[in-house]
Amino acid sequence: MKRSRFLVLGGCLVVLLIALLVGALGEWLLVVALAGLGLAVCEVVLHRALTTALPRQLPFVLAELYARVPLEQALLLVYVVGVPQLNGTTETVVVLAVVAHQVLRLAHSVAALVATRLAVPRAQLRNLGDSYRPGPSLAPLVSPRATQLLVAATGLPALGLLWAAVSGSFALVAPAAIAMALVAGAVVAAGVPALLTLIRRPRGSAVVRAAHEAVLRHRPEVVLYSHGIADEMHWVTTWLPTLDALERPALVMVRDPEVFSLLPPAVTPVVCLPDPRDVLPFSLPDARVALYVANARENIRLLRNPRLRSAFIGHGDSDKAASTSPLSKMYDEVWVAGEAARRRYLEADVGVRPEQIRIVGRPQVQRVQPGIPLEPGAPCSVLYAPTWEGLLGNATDSSLLHSGRDVVRGLLAVKGVRVLYRSHPTTGARNPRFLEAHQAILQELAAAGAPHAVVDAATTDLHSALNMADVLVTDVSSVISDFLASGKPYLVVNGTDMSESEFRGQFPSTAGAGVIGRGAEGLAGALADARGPDSMRTARERVRVQLIGPPTDDPVGLLSEAIDALGDTLRPRGMSVG
Repeated sequence: MKRSRFLVLGGCLVVLLIALLVGALGEWLLVVALAGLGLAVCEVVLHRALTTALPRQLPFVLAELYARVPLEQALLLVYVVGVPQLNGTTETVVVLAVVAHQVLRLAHSVAALVATRLAVPRAQLRNLGDSYRPGPSLAPLVSPRATQLLVAATGLPALGLLWAAVSGSFALVAPAAIAMALVAGAVVAAGVPALLTLIRRPRGSAVVRAAHEAVLRHRPEVVLYSHGIADEMHWVTTWLPTLDALERPALVMVRDPEVFSLLPPAVTPVVCLPDPRDVLPFSLPDARVALYVANARENIRLLRNPRLRSAFIGHGDSDKAASTSPLSKMYDEVWVAGEAARRRYLEADVGVRPEQIRIVGRPQVQRVQPGIPLEPGAPCSVLYAPTWEGLLGNATDSSLLHSGRDVVRGLLAVKGVRVLYRSHPTTGARNPRFLEAHQAILQELAAAGAPHAVVDAATTDLHSALNMADVLVTDVSSVISDFLASGKPYLVVNGTDMSESEFRGQFPSTAGAGVIGRGAEGLAGALADARGPDSMRTARERVRVQLIGPPTDDPVGLLSEAIDALGDTLRPRGMSVG
């Protein structure tokens, strides 16, 4: 929803509140009825819009809503108590119903808060026998619909008053108020079973001990650690198939319960430890190596374990500045895909020593299918996969904002091209303008219709999307490295002020690409080359070797050897220092 619509809804709330105040003080029945009913409708619409647009700010949305509703009902009571047409019994019923509704709404809020906290055990475990049992659904307590139903019910007394204004009879006012309280009671009652289930189930240290004992029986030799939130779940998912392919017991340790619940099916066991105090005591006596997928400050929770060697593996290989973070020097080793990444670290001079860097290839590319050379002019599928705006929200990191719509329109204009679009999972997380640009592309493709399609990042992993494409259009990102394994042509958007030669020099991964400019300048020519002579084929093969190494029949082998080599640097338990 655009900002202007929020302003309209906010303006309606103010006008209706003033109307309700004036109507209550002036004892104007029709004004009170219409204002009360309008406020209930407006509050529901606004709540629905805000929970969709600002899901992370939901507590603030609810706080503002729950501050307004009592005020609105208090103004309604001012009218009910003051109007002479209502008898004492009706007034008493309405007052008691309003009080009951407020008490029940408060009870619902408290129950939702308690359930939300109880729903997150101190430890959760999956993929170890029957270890994972999802908790009860909290929808009756925490879903936006429950809140919207509570708010919508506040319009029932106004309906009774509206009937009175039309018919002259106040007979429905008391029943309408009672119905409001009954709706609130039903909403609260619907959440009681889930709350009782959560209260009764084991929690605290007993849950941690049970999970720990199960993991100890599994005897993992390597652990992958991630503190990422749900938007960063791809940090873990990109490595899950590789861990499954290792011929040794492994473990994934995540800290975010939402990530834990959303992870796709896998063989490797996953443990979730939300409380930082549980990480270090969660001993792993058979493990010798911990792998880290991001430079998060919470990595220190496991890095403090002296019985684990550490290796930074990241979650993608690219020429971005983030791929050479100075934080990488805190690990025992930094594992990279190819020689290009090794050289990138050394040239960046961020404190990572040459002996810290180990080349392990890019095992994920075993899932990337080799491409078949295109016949000149043959129909083809082109995937546009821009990166996100980055931690700093830089407009030049992603082509989505300055060129995304132009790229899609340019591709749609080419005969014989099926356009596929897959956004980065965290698009818009730092800059809402990127989310607006993303929505604009969705509208373009919806208007174009089949065979063009949107590839949903939430349901389709990157490598499956890459396998759908004959040609890739992207930004400087790790998508390039993985796509190179297919041997298929790719185009990169230059969103900087650099010339093409400067751009290629700054970002070596573009050496095998066709480069297009802002606003999709040069797209038609670059795409025609990719679909025809493919003049970048030889350069692309050279870049592939530099970025991810030569093709291999055992892409997991180098990683497994690296785990052994790093683990062997750890002294056996009980051995004294020389």
